[in-house]
Amino acid sequence: MKPTGAEAIKFLEKWNAAHRNVEAKARLIFEYGVSHRRLRGWAEEFRRQKVTELPKEKEVVYTSYPEFKLKPFKMKLGERDEEDIVIVMADHHCGKITPNFNVEIYKQRMDKLLDDTMLIINLHRPIRKAHIFSVGDIVQGENIYQGSMVEEADRGARRQINEIAVPIWARYILSLKQGVSEVNLYGVRGNHGVGNAKGTPPKTNWDLFFYDALKAALTNQTDIGINYSEEFSLLVNIKGFRFFLIHGDQCKGNAAVPVIAMRRKMSEWYANSPFHYAYCGHFHSEYQDKLNSVADYTIAPPLVTGDEWAVEKIGRISTPQQLCFGVHARFGRTWRYSLHTDTAFLPRRFNENEGVVKQ
Repeated sequence: MKPTGAEAIKFLEKWNAAHRNVEAKARLIFEYGVSHRRLRGWAEEFRRQKVTELPKEKEVVYTSYPEFKLKPFKMKLGERDEEDIVIVMADHHCGKITPNFNVEIYKQRMDKLLDDTMLIINLHRPIRKAHIFSVGDIVQGENIYQGSMVEEADRGARRQINEIAVPIWARYILSLKQGVSEVNLYGVRGNHGVGNAKGTPPKTNWDLFFYDALKAALTNQTDIGINYSEEFSLLVNIKGFRFFLIHGDQCKGNAAVPVIAMRRKMSEWYANSPFHYAYCGHFHSEYQDKLNSVADYTIAPPLVTGDEWAVEKIGRISTPQQLCFGVHARFGRTWRYSLHTDTAFLPRRFNENEGVVKQ
């Protein structure tokens, strides 16, 4: 095949180098697969065309459109603003037994939560205060109408508190206290703490007994506060911003959609006592919504898993996560994390290339 472009230049250089060299010309005949006469004809043609170099490409000058004036990327040096950290503890149901939840798994998840909390504190220092929002159903209780039948609970409510919840929570709080100056817990009661008998007073609640026992266990510890409400709600101020806490069972779901009732009741509670952020649990799934231009509410995910109630009533399989976030004196709530407490429930990755996925 007749060479062109750069190949024509290479051929002409080889032909000129083979002048009066029979062996070199024989190699050219073998390389190009044509006769000596054809090769000589190519050489004469290329000389007439003065094929000595490749044609230069036309120079193209690219102008950005529009003309961008980049803002310098400034690295902020020096100390960060101080913030507080808040950890939202929701629906632990310690003492409950499911196919993927028991006392040992509960301990492991609380350890994982502690490790991740410490990691977040180190990442966002300076943090001097830690606040724990306990939004109820910390123990499973022993109400037979709330999933505490035989083989569904590890032990009775009193032992759930004294043998499981208090030791694990005290360890969590005291371990956390090593990295901050002060730890405060704010708690409300859940519906699983209610007794079996009708007419049981609402303040006779296992969550309240748990808070009593935890407070007694930590009574000699400095800079640790255990605060809880005997009413259904608690209003907390952190750095000038208000947080409204409830369990969430006060909002009865319609057609398995609790947010309809939740939004209506939150609007009424806000009108009665304004807040910036509201947190609850109960529904074993995570959800957030704006209430108005200055307030929002969050349904926190649970630590328990394998609960048939969430699947049957809400239609959603729960994952063991707990929320944490920062509070800034000027900006209010800042960074937010959903902390995974069990690697067996991590989201599934797709084994494919990054970028646009072809359907």
